[in-house]
Amino acid sequence: MPPSTYSCSSEQTENQTNGTKQNQPKVKSVAELVSIDFEKYERKIKNAKVRARSELDIFEWSKHGYAKNNYWIPPFADKVPRIEESKVSREEFIEKYEVPGLPVVITGCTKGWPAEVKWNRETLLKKFEAYRFKVGEDDNGNPVRMQFKYYLHYLENEAIRDDSPLYIFDSSFGKLKRSSQSVAKKDEPSEIQDKPFEVPKKQYRRPCLLRDYKPPKYFDDDLFRFTGEKRPPYRWFVLGGERSGTGMHFDPLGTSAWNTLLVGHKRWCLFPPSTPRKIIDPKMQGLDHEAVSWFTHVFPILVKGHNGQEESYAEKFGMIQVLQKPGETMFVPGGWHHVVMNLDFTIAVTQNFCSPTSIEHVWLRTRNARPKLAQKLLTKLTKLSNVGGKRHDKEFYIVLANKIKLLDTVPAFFESSTSSSSSSSSSSSSSSFVDDYELEVSETQSETEGSDGECHCYNCKMKRKRKIRKEKPERIKQREEHERQKIEGQQTIRIIGNKGKRNHDRIMNEDVRDKKKRKGI
Repeated sequence: MPPSTYSCSSEQTENQTNGTKQNQPKVKSVAELVSIDFEKYERKIKNAKVRARSELDIFEWSKHGYAKNNYWIPPFADKVPRIEESKVSREEFIEKYEVPGLPVVITGCTKGWPAEVKWNRETLLKKFEAYRFKVGEDDNGNPVRMQFKYYLHYLENEAIRDDSPLYIFDSSFGKLKRSSQSVAKKDEPSEIQDKPFEVPKKQYRRPCLLRDYKPPKYFDDDLFRFTGEKRPPYRWFVLGGERSGTGMHFDPLGTSAWNTLLVGHKRWCLFPPSTPRKIIDPKMQGLDHEAVSWFTHVFPILVKGHNGQEESYAEKFGMIQVLQKPGETMFVPGGWHHVVMNLDFTIAVTQNFCSPTSIEHVWLRTRNARPKLAQKLLTKLTKLSNVGGKRHDKEFYIVLANKIKLLDTVPAFFESSTSSSSSSSSSSSSSSFVDDYELEVSETQSETEGSDGECHCYNCKMKRKRKIRKEKPERIKQREEHERQKIEGQQTIRIIGNKGKRNHDRIMNEDVRDKKKRKGI
């Protein structure tokens, strides 16, 4: 058992698990609930593994044996304060947690959510068994998708042994798109009415889960809503098994995030923005960027003393551990590094947001990474400063617009454009670790923008591919012309070369004859 785990014996854990299983009723497997084509499943899971992690051989997914370790933490390790949503006002939350930038766990946010009843294995399988959720990205940044029934079957079988199983992290679950054939059945009875969250009740090819939840009251004032549909992916439906998760990263564009857990338990480790990347995300031989690798190899180093001192890196840099339970919402302020791992089967929803409190911090990063998005936000805020909006009066938007305009003289600085699935390089010197940290620490796992401001979400990628297909005939003509010119040039070079060779042989023969004449031969 690695040092990063809870100090309980394996025998006690096995006894507790066996006792729990005896008390619980037998749960039907996915193969008993829906039809599974096992030959097709083998092909799909192999293809998904090869594309999602090309650096691994198909037989190396369990080479480290992480499934034998226990990664639960004792209750006293979680020292993050808990607050009740109904007892803490919005103003008090902003003053105590958002302005100083302190993580906090919020309880009671899921009261009245249909997701409390609907978001479970059986109900989701019944509705979306054939829908293809995103379970990773290939080397080109394209999404790797798998049918939901095959993914759940994978969690019951190979995922039990895999070191870091595939993980559903899908941002397209809320995008409405009509289709004649819907995965969900039309007249299916609903356990909870969808009236509290007004989304049109129609059948869609993509699963629209937006009506099943709503953002907590502290995070519903998201200024990026003014940028329309062109904003980067910002909300994700998250489902995975034990040991899956996201490696060390911070959220893109300086945004903050909230994560509400409906089923299961998650283990978090968070570090303040000033923490050097080379300490919390070091380059180690054979270490990938998966969360389970971090908790196995890096975490034990951080909690031990260094250089003969009793104070550990975790204490020095203010590491925070959290054991998130069902019904709890985790608030992650902008700039905080964090790594998250699932301790059992989990279902959650998470969103990034830009609040009026963090508008200056977010604007500076958006101005450089996504200039068009930043300009659109400023234009909308300027317009609202003249007429006002539904939520705030025009004076509120005047203050925000003035804050942004005052930042024109602030020099540009850039942050990483890589995703958290790829490891980042370490900084070259300790004196410049802040700049290296801004440049090299990876961002969130899901689709983000490139260094040139190009969006890498699924829809934008497909638009670019369709554009390439339209331009393909013209490009074929250009390539054929280039090949023709190349062949003609090679023929010309061959002719000139042959003539030159003949001339060279003739000159050499004449020189030989002249030498023989001079020698009298």
